[in-house]
Amino acid sequence: MSVSVRRLSAVVLGGLVLVGAATRPSVGQQPTARPPVQAVNPNIYANPAATPGRFANTAVLGKALQNAPGNAGAGYGSLAPGGAPDTGYGTLAASYANPGQGYGSLVNSNNGGGYGGGYGGYGMGGFGFYGTQWMMNPYEGYLRGVADVTNANAQYQLTISQAKIVRQQAVQESIRTRRAWLEQAEYERAHMPDPEQIRQRALQREIDRARVSPPLTEIWSGRSLNALLRHLIAQQGQGVRGPRVPLSEDTLKSINLTAGDTRGNVGLLKDNGKLQWPQPLQHEVFKDARESLSRRMKQAFSSVQVNQSPDESTLSDLQGDLKNLQASLDANISALSPDQYVEARRYVKLLGNTVSALKDRNVSNYFNGAWTAHGKNVGELVQFMRDKGLWFAPATPSDEPAYTALYYALAAYDAGMSRVARSSSDTAEGDK
Repeated sequence: MSVSVRRLSAVVLGGLVLVGAATRPSVGQQPTARPPVQAVNPNIYANPAATPGRFANTAVLGKALQNAPGNAGAGYGSLAPGGAPDTGYGTLAASYANPGQGYGSLVNSNNGGGYGGGYGGYGMGGFGFYGTQWMMNPYEGYLRGVADVTNANAQYQLTISQAKIVRQQAVQESIRTRRAWLEQAEYERAHMPDPEQIRQRALQREIDRARVSPPLTEIWSGRSLNALLRHLIAQQGQGVRGPRVPLSEDTLKSINLTAGDTRGNVGLLKDNGKLQWPQPLQHEVFKDARESLSRRMKQAFSSVQVNQSPDESTLSDLQGDLKNLQASLDANISALSPDQYVEARRYVKLLGNTVSALKDRNVSNYFNGAWTAHGKNVGELVQFMRDKGLWFAPATPSDEPAYTALYYALAAYDAGMSRVARSSSDTAEGDK
């Protein structure tokens, strides 16, 4: 549109030059006085009611296009504020003195005319405002920009501060969680028994079980005997003495002893190193392993008789024969009844304990009488076992009756010692 206006302005200016030349007064005539030209106001913001355009030629062009300053709805309108209402295309500058601007002012108008005059009346827009564009002066733009920057900076600082607060809250929650974990751990430790308390409870349960008719298998394995022995040694250490319960020499000869740090048991070698095989292991399928073990056990016993430890090759062969016997027993389990299999397994275990005893450097003590049970009564036997640091080893099949008799003697001594301990306690309380 600006190009068309420029072309139109050039044509109109050319026409004006021709008209001016035609109407020039002849020589000798007085020139006609021209109306004074209004000065162009260079700052349209300084005078909102100014009629001249922002540019010098705009006012003249506007007058030519509108044909008459007071003609309402004339022509396309000027490019600058006109004197008549509803003029032209509309202005490019603010005009508060002339309502109903043309095609649509680029700035604010207090009685805006939408698309404005030019095409007639208030033009296509009438009194509508949807064609108006809003502009701001540089000062307003500067101040608004400063305000936006200030608000953005304030929002940034606020966000950073809030983030720091949230982070501190997270740290505090972490500390509280850690404190809760520590308090829970302390609570559990306070209510959890220590290993010694657990051990003492286990020993108490074991002595209670040993006192009340334990199974024969636990008696023959030495478990019940050792539970009673442990309790009696502790009572003797506190100065408590029980009743006199006699023991026979035949019973003590059949009792197998062992050191506290080993499961060795030479009870199977009491018959000069000759093994007494149980009936389940006398089957033909076990013949090779049985004969090999018997031969090497006899060799090892002969070495111990002269206070010499068995050589390493003999012990290694014994260990190999024992593994072969165990494998053969597992392979022929279907040929044995359950009772026979249990009896055979028990004897194989005793053979393993015998091999372990032969490996002990103190194996000679099992045969020279140093680790043979002594005592005329239970009290003396308990004292001997405590002094030597010995415990009861499992019984061999031929020793089972002696183990049962010894159990009842120990149980009677324990019951009498408990009565003596209670009597002593009642006497001490009566003296107070």
